[in-house]
Amino acid sequence: MSEPKEAELKGGYVKGTDKPKAEVLSAVLQEHDVFTAQRAKRVELLEKMERHSEGYSSIAYVAFLCSEGSSIDSHDIPAIADALLSIGEVDQLNLIINGPGGDGTVAEKIIQLCRSHCTHFRVLVPNRAKSAATIIALGADEIVMGYCSEIGPIDAQVMIVVAGVPRYISAQSFIDSKASLEQEFYQTIKDKKDPKAVLQQIATLDMPFIDHCGKLMDFSREIARKCLNEHMFRGIKPTTTKKQMVDAVLKGLSSVDTFKVHGRMINGTSAKNDLKLEVKLLGKTDEFWKDLWQYYVRAEMMLSRLPGSSKLIETKNEILVLTKTQRQ
Repeated sequence: MSEPKEAELKGGYVKGTDKPKAEVLSAVLQEHDVFTAQRAKRVELLEKMERHSEGYSSIAYVAFLCSEGSSIDSHDIPAIADALLSIGEVDQLNLIINGPGGDGTVAEKIIQLCRSHCTHFRVLVPNRAKSAATIIALGADEIVMGYCSEIGPIDAQVMIVVAGVPRYISAQSFIDSKASLEQEFYQTIKDKKDPKAVLQQIATLDMPFIDHCGKLMDFSREIARKCLNEHMFRGIKPTTTKKQMVDAVLKGLSSVDTFKVHGRMINGTSAKNDLKLEVKLLGKTDEFWKDLWQYYVRAEMMLSRLPGSSKLIETKNEILVLTKTQRQ
């Protein structure tokens, strides 16, 4: 093989390409930069979903995804506010949310932030939106769900440490434990048995904490009621009908007898037909659902590779990754 002629090397181009050497090296580095490549693909999907305008002149998407073990907390507020500032005000804002729950007060603030940037607020649930995330969904004008989407009970969660590992437990569980012991005590007295053992168990209960749990549960229902009245059901007339619908939703989402555990699934069909929420159901073959699901899976895979619990807050203009040990 003959050596390349001087003219072929002029300008720093590699023979057989029309790109400078530096550009070729950049392309190779980008191919191996998985984070950047996947971010670009997610942005492409967000832009593709934006084209489903549904009659709105301006539309934007914000993703708020929590990994397993993380929860909605006060650190999310500045991150979400910053993401919203990157898109400005739009006619329709779509919040893609996935999370196990968290702080109800923060959920209320997130609803306020999102609604201040749009005239129509939608919450999209590709997989699950539980507890505080369910409350955020109730604060939308419409919830978009697919065949595997789920919301859940609005029971408040409190963190406890078991064997050095933080765990979130339903506040209702502590309330129920107290009620169960009280019932056992009265039954023991009725049966004329020695109540000493039951009294010893009752003495171990942290009553101020249990009282706090009761207040948390009341607060969750209060926020959910406000969201339904002011947003999800605001157009319902007459007032008596609206109240009946709100009460039915609160009863359905607060029923310990029905759901038993915090993670119990309420799918899109149940949310729409039983709870009468404003739910748009998407089928498995719906093109928009395919794009939403593909975005979610790619984002979830990125979170799964990060150490510890983590969150992704993302728009097409900005990405914020929050981890338990570092926030960036």
